[in-house]
Amino acid sequence: MGFILDLTAMLKEPAGMVGALVVIGAVYFLVKWVFAPHPEDEEK
Repeated sequence: MGFILDLTAMLKEPAGMVGALVVIGAVYFLVKWVFAPHPEDEEK
């Protein structure tokens, strides 16, 4: 619960918003990379 309150307090600051966008972008590209079809898998 304390983590959520710290997170919402951090998001009220400009630096916190930028940090959140960086983390969200990193997670998005990680998920996109993990679920992307790999050419090696299609050959088998």
